[in-house]
Amino acid sequence: MPWRRGCLAAALLLISMVACDHPDPLASSFMVVIPPASLAATAFSFNQINLTWQDNSSNETGFEVYRSTTGPSGAFALLATTGSRVSSYSDFGVAGETQYCYEVRTFRTTGRKNNYSDFSNVTCATTPRSLVPLAASGVTAVPQDGYVISIAWTDNSTDEVGFRVERSPSAGGPWTSIGASNANATTLYDYQVAVEQGVCYRVFAFNTYGASDASNVDCTAMPAAPTNLAASVANASADLTWTDNSSVEDGFDVLRSGGADWSVVAHLPANASRYQDANLADGAYLYFVRASRDGGTSGTSNVVQVVVATVAPLAPINLDAAPFSSNGVSVSWANGSTNQDGFRVERSTDDGTSWVAAGNAGVNDTSFGDYPVPSEQPVCYRVIAFNRLGESPPSISDCTTPPAGPTDVTATGLDDVTIRLAWTDNSAVEDGYQVLVDDGYGNQLLIASLDANTTTFDYVDYYADYYYYSVVAVKDGGYSDWSDWVYPTAPAGVSSVRAGLGARGSPSKQPLLRARPREKP
Repeated sequence: MPWRRGCLAAALLLISMVACDHPDPLASSFMVVIPPASLAATAFSFNQINLTWQDNSSNETGFEVYRSTTGPSGAFALLATTGSRVSSYSDFGVAGETQYCYEVRTFRTTGRKNNYSDFSNVTCATTPRSLVPLAASGVTAVPQDGYVISIAWTDNSTDEVGFRVERSPSAGGPWTSIGASNANATTLYDYQVAVEQGVCYRVFAFNTYGASDASNVDCTAMPAAPTNLAASVANASADLTWTDNSSVEDGFDVLRSGGADWSVVAHLPANASRYQDANLADGAYLYFVRASRDGGTSGTSNVVQVVVATVAPLAPINLDAAPFSSNGVSVSWANGSTNQDGFRVERSTDDGTSWVAAGNAGVNDTSFGDYPVPSEQPVCYRVIAFNRLGESPPSISDCTTPPAGPTDVTATGLDDVTIRLAWTDNSAVEDGYQVLVDDGYGNQLLIASLDANTTTFDYVDYYADYYYYSVVAVKDGGYSDWSDWVYPTAPAGVSSVRAGLGARGSPSKQPLLRARPREKP
């Protein structure tokens, strides 16, 4: 019995010595895990990469998947942890046209301790282009005319549905959508513009899969328009001054018109407030000024006019006088030169023996109305241009006689389709008469041009008894006073004119048709 106890103690001592001096052989039998093999990565779509590997371990708790976005030699970070017996993983939500690299290792958890294998091989895959459109580029923002900013860009995509434009007070945001445009568009206009305030824009292309990356950002500002433009003339030069109201402009444009078209005559730097336009030919010139910024412009200043004159003006030409009523005459002419400061219109009632001033017209005027003048009395006119150096010779004169207007107009129905108009001829100088109809709905029509001394006219029309009628005397391409508008009376034996078109309005008090009846002989 003592011998057996001694043997058991010796055996326990041997086991204790082995366990204390060599622990690893005992641990490796159930804690050591084998790394996975044959790791492969496949780009399944623009936003998903699928991983597969060979599970070489039988005792793992799971696998750790690591990913690098800086290449196979870059820094890897833990992406995901899987359970045991797994041999695949899908990385969803990756970006298009981007390389991703992966490595995987096995781990086993025993109590509170994890044991890890070595990492697998490294494998990489590059995703295809995202199905969202390519980003727009080349965005430019340009202020226009003081009230709108034009945003333009380059369309780099062929599959966008449209573009979204965003605005921000600074390049760093915050951003707000201001509108969208259709596919293939390359411009959008922002009318919600604050003057003198910086504003930035960016553009996104979009389709059913989403929006592209943001375009470049471009910033601008709408400069305040200059004011108080003034001009003076000295030595064939126009001297301009104005008030600069902007702190964001990068310059000023000076524009000039010597007739119909405007052109830029000077681009000036920021903060300019004066300009001399030198060596001008004789003539009248208009000017305005606008601030510029980023290739665009503010609103315009007021317009000023100067007249450069080194000689007296030439006489006006093509003078024409015609009555516009029984007591008014319209005088028109063409410029003989362009350096006049104005015109003086003169009148003669004795066939040109003596002249008096009827009035003045401005530098740009080519007509003048003289009222009142006597009816049935001849009157002649001539026009003289003037500037600071003197006057032109008088134009060729032209004479006319305002005719007295017809009165006592009647319109009598002769039958269902014929109206007889009659009136009193009060003029001894008319060239003839015109007859107009008005349908009561604002539509007027000339229906007859008649000879002088005519006092009746029969008008045949199925709707003749639905119209109002008026008569006017004509002279030298002008008119007398118009008669009152009259409505036809029923034919003899008929109680009233034809009914059936319903209610209608009254005729216009002044005929709308003012075409000249004939040229002067």
